[in-house]
Amino acid sequence: MRTRFSLSILTLLASLWCTSPTAFAQQTTGHPAPDWLLADWAEKTAGSGIWITDNSEFRSEQEPFDAYGLQWEYGLGDRSLLGRLYCLREGEEVRTAWQFLIYWDPAAAVARVVQIGSDGTVGQGTIYRLDDGRIEERQLFVSPQGGSFESGHRAWTEEGAHHTRSYSIDDGEWTARRYYIWRPQ
Repeated sequence: MRTRFSLSILTLLASLWCTSPTAFAQQTTGHPAPDWLLADWAEKTAGSGIWITDNSEFRSEQEPFDAYGLQWEYGLGDRSLLGRLYCLREGEEVRTAWQFLIYWDPAAAVARVVQIGSDGTVGQGTIYRLDDGRIEERQLFVSPQGGSFESGHRAWTEEGAHHTRSYSIDDGEWTARRYYIWRPQ
């Protein structure tokens, strides 16, 4: 009996493995990535895909970094974006603080972001385009120690520079935090 059960599971798994992707597509209607998202990805990855911002306003004993860098590249098939935020001191890279995955969820018709911090904190959320053309990101972060918080970003491009404003979100209330101007390298 046990052998038959195992063989039937293996047969099922083999049939799923060999089933064409179009068979699954018939069950769920997919939605293509919107033009605004693809344009945002193209902008982020243009040239070297590296953007640097000055951190002198926020530099402290706990945060001894002169600048931060963002490095973006396309994921598999140019259907996602991989990124990292790294710290700079005296022009030299010190460490990576965050890694990012941004992708279009075709079933839910929404852009999603997942980021993982060097301490194991994980942020997950969604990305939208606002009516004024800015990009808005909202995430819930959970640390391995059990703490959690909600954060948001609004981003836009102006005169070749990428602008970001971060927000803390408490009970739905957005409170402005840091503002950075990222320049392409």
